[in-house]
Amino acid sequence: MKILYVIPGLKKGGAERIAIDICREISLRKGHQCLLLVLSNENEYRQLTTDIAIQQINSTVQLSLLRKNKIDLQEFDSVVNEFKPNIIHSHLFAAEILSREKIFPHIKYFTHCHDNMSQLRNFSTQTFFQKKLLIEFYEKQHLLKNYLKSNNKFIAISEHTKKYFERVLPAQLQKNIFLLHNAIAFKQFNAVNELQKPFDKIRILNVGSFVPKKNQKLFIAIAEELRSRHLDFEITLLGNGPIYAEIKKLTESKKLEQFFSMPGNVADVENYYARANLYIHTATYEPFGLVLLEAMATGLPVISLNGGGNQDLINDNENGFMIHDQNPKFFADKVELLFHNRNLFSKLSTGAVEFAKKFDIANYVDQLLMLYAKA
Repeated sequence: MKILYVIPGLKKGGAERIAIDICREISLRKGHQCLLLVLSNENEYRQLTTDIAIQQINSTVQLSLLRKNKIDLQEFDSVVNEFKPNIIHSHLFAAEILSREKIFPHIKYFTHCHDNMSQLRNFSTQTFFQKKLLIEFYEKQHLLKNYLKSNNKFIAISEHTKKYFERVLPAQLQKNIFLLHNAIAFKQFNAVNELQKPFDKIRILNVGSFVPKKNQKLFIAIAEELRSRHLDFEITLLGNGPIYAEIKKLTESKKLEQFFSMPGNVADVENYYARANLYIHTATYEPFGLVLLEAMATGLPVISLNGGGNQDLINDNENGFMIHDQNPKFFADKVELLFHNRNLFSKLSTGAVEFAKKFDIANYVDQLLMLYAKA
């Protein structure tokens, strides 16, 4: 079987990471080939992509309400005709639009529902009054025609995301939605795991892009609360993005810089998991949460704000705690509890590893290939 994976680019992110891991795992399977097709030359995962087949193209589909659509599929057509895939599997909206513009016979199409794609939201009265919403609604109608034409299949990564797609897709397509939780290369992260984490001080880790929905600003309030309790702690925030400078400035204005480390994007994220003993997730919206599984695989209990899709991953008092309110005291309570109760910490650490093991990429690809075969 030949699978063509289409993704806008390879910037740091969960969608990009799982696309890479899936392509690698499929390529290891006898009788299967996988080509990762990217629509831009950005690649922030160069160290992880040396052993998979990647090709970059310059094709584009730009839809316009008032002007003529700009469509150039020459390079895309060339790749499809040369590679001759059985499956086209797309990740993220730009890849959806482009890869569905021309439906090839005898190819089966899969959409990876990494999040609740805002472009597919249902029509509302607000659609008339906001140009962005009107354009997105036009794009949705255009894409839905191609989804129907191709009998498109949809892979939802969480119960939360599955319910969203059931609301926004027409009845004819709702039967094509399958729940398949995302996965990680478990062995890669578990290799640095030490079940008895050193806990001489509280070492908190967070990994994510610095964008408003990731809500790193909440860490400022959490740090103030931990400081007021005279706890010995440090917080490492990995990633970069538009609000990085703002968060950095806040740590300084609150005189908290001694508690924070913000090294940006790093290549050796596994080593940061290994040095931490707690993972805190503050995102207000989280369609799934691959980083939560990565943290668990290294033995880190997770304290997470309820972001929707990550409800599938947190079992209270088994692998961590789910917080339902952005109250820094609630986060600090759980941190302090685990710092003082080492038996509970060890229990949650062991539970985290056992839970993450169920989401190994090898098991995931077994299920994915079965979905392909049925199609």
